[in-house]
Amino acid sequence: MKIGILGSGFMGGTHARAYAKLPGVEIVAVSSQGLDKAEKLAAEVGARAVTDDRAIIEDPAIEAISNTLPTPLHAEATIAALQAGKHVLLEKPFALTAAGCDGMIAAAEASGKTLMVAHVLRFWGDYVSLVEFVHSGRIGKPISASASRLSQVPAWADWFLDPAMSGGAVLDLSVHDFDVMNWVLGTPKTAYGRGREARPGLWNDIHALIDYGSASGVVEGSEFMPEGYPFTCGLKVLCEAGIVEFLFRAGGVSVEMGGGSSLVVYENGKSYPLEPKPGDAYENQIAAFVDCIRGGRAPALGTAEQARLAVRTADAVRESFETGAVVAI
Repeated sequence: MKIGILGSGFMGGTHARAYAKLPGVEIVAVSSQGLDKAEKLAAEVGARAVTDDRAIIEDPAIEAISNTLPTPLHAEATIAALQAGKHVLLEKPFALTAAGCDGMIAAAEASGKTLMVAHVLRFWGDYVSLVEFVHSGRIGKPISASASRLSQVPAWADWFLDPAMSGGAVLDLSVHDFDVMNWVLGTPKTAYGRGREARPGLWNDIHALIDYGSASGVVEGSEFMPEGYPFTCGLKVLCEAGIVEFLFRAGGVSVEMGGGSSLVVYENGKSYPLEPKPGDAYENQIAAFVDCIRGGRAPALGTAEQARLAVRTADAVRESFETGAVVAI
């Protein structure tokens, strides 16, 4: 299978290195606005470097594309790739708004090609084991859940500080946790939240309450952490007969810097660990995308519908910040 990578930044490199570990997969080309950046990644994974995304999109030898471009560029490149007969793995968030997802969904349906959105937590072993355990009913039905994601502003690109480019932490950071909440608790009904802006429109410290009818979820996200604070994330789900809790704290300011985690169940006065599903989350995700293409199957995780709902949840939370109202999802 011949692959092209749009973008040679942090996520472009992450995708490329995961593809490079798969048998029968060849990375043909990687792109970047700066040739030096593309050449560095290309040399690492045995590809050619280009500065024109269209050269990858229109290459007839390439079967599938990872689109890791900044969020405002998602739609144009993804639609062009689908129309060119390519399968697409698109980095999260799907788009800046839920409405912005719709053209890509329509293009995927018209092309008959796979469109998968890289919501990597659905392939992260601790989250997978936690959600499967909750859905097993072992400790009863969920009552409430809380998720957090705390970091400094990402240092690998300055576009994260532009709300028109990134959507702020409410979208780019916390869309992970909105998707996880939907995965655990179902279809959200309403959202209410409060946030703080790093600058007008850039909601970078957020607290959101999501109502699911029979359960509720709280999401905390912040890119206001002080220098030296380690990247930290977690999820806990309170059920009728116990609670299951995951906590990860990196060894530095970003997730790839090692660290430690715990995944524990508390029930009936005792506690015990859960075993995370094996494998690197990004490698699991890339392997799942390739397997879907090879098997002619639609993805079950990271679907366009799941990803659109996560963006729609972020839309509602942002609207609540701006209006002070409870917003229907």
